[in-house]
Amino acid sequence: MKLDKTTETLLVFLAAFVTLITAYLVEQVCADNNVSSEYAIDMSLTGARLSDGVYASVAKSEENVTRNRYIAKYEFEIHNDSNVNISNWAAYITVPKDTEITNFWGVEANIEKGRLIFAPEFYNLSFSKGDSLSFGVVLSTQKSFYPEQISFRGYKSGNSGGVFTKILYGAFIIWAALFVGFFVSNFNLKNYREKQKNDVRIILQSMNTFISFIDAKDPYTRGHSRRVAMYAAEIAKRMRLSEDEVQNIYYAGLLHDAGKLSVPDAVLNKPGKLTDEERKLIQDHTVAGGKMLKQLSSLRGIRETALYHHERYDGTGYPEGLKGDTIPLYARIVGVADSYDAMSSNRVYRRHLNKDEIIEEIQQGSGTQFDPNIVPYMVDMINDGYVNVVKMETADNDAGRSDFHLTEDDIPGVYMGF
Repeated sequence: MKLDKTTETLLVFLAAFVTLITAYLVEQVCADNNVSSEYAIDMSLTGARLSDGVYASVAKSEENVTRNRYIAKYEFEIHNDSNVNISNWAAYITVPKDTEITNFWGVEANIEKGRLIFAPEFYNLSFSKGDSLSFGVVLSTQKSFYPEQISFRGYKSGNSGGVFTKILYGAFIIWAALFVGFFVSNFNLKNYREKQKNDVRIILQSMNTFISFIDAKDPYTRGHSRRVAMYAAEIAKRMRLSEDEVQNIYYAGLLHDAGKLSVPDAVLNKPGKLTDEERKLIQDHTVAGGKMLKQLSSLRGIRETALYHHERYDGTGYPEGLKGDTIPLYARIVGVADSYDAMSSNRVYRRHLNKDEIIEEIQQGSGTQFDPNIVPYMVDMINDGYVNVVKMETADNDAGRSDFHLTEDDIPGVYMGF
């Protein structure tokens, strides 16, 4: 399954986040197990602070006498106000002979050789600076007992503010900044895309309104401009031109015959042979189109395409007799697409040619009428059926109107990656 770029980027951010968290946890485990020296202190249980910052207190909250034995509940607290972390700790209290443990909590407890030994449970294995330990035990003794001193042993663990930790903190800050930046830029890009789509929609609606006037002048060529635009854009796409160029060529195809508005209807729709003067009027539609679109400079190549799409590769075309690569690329592409549509459509003066006849005509014109580098793309489009799809999408329905399914909502998406 192919993921879109946004999802791929989010997965990369997630992978980086998991890596940073894993590195931090590993560093903490390594720090906790990186002991620098033993920590040992004998503390009074009065709660008084000692100079090194670790102190302890005990409270005997209950005591009962049963069968000549004293059952007492002791609650301990040890505070770490020092500047070190202590791991793998243990605490010891000397107890009377025959002392028994009846209950304990917060720690593991047992008696060995007259000493009550407290050992940490898993959750409090590390005794960090600023933390405190709270635990308790119930003892059974032959006489009343109150502990006065506790021995505390452990190991000073690694410094959590080491260089690697600082690097990790810096990496996380960078990750967070990039993550926020990604969402901000993605939001801005989305807004830009929406604005761009809206701009394209307005442009296409304006152009479609304009070419509807051209179609109205010549009912035999209804849909011609749209078909030429789609053929030309597909050629550009197959030539691997940029998305912007593909889109501009589509616009150029739509407006390439704008100058026909200046040609009288009687001449444009004349069924018989044209006079030299009438032929000149039709040929002048290229110059008229160039003049009409002169102010449309924000869309590159539109005016030049209208002006030069009837130039021939061998230099015998009109209006200026340009030759070879001196003819603008957009005009060369639209020129091939325009000729194909003319040959494949019925005209007032003839019926359309069949597929084989069209391919033969286009190939014979390669290097003379058409750019030989563009002809193969047009022939491929004929052979693979793309042109038939375009014709179906631009075909007139029974009501006599152009049922153009690929509208301005679709065409920009095809060629601009929306």
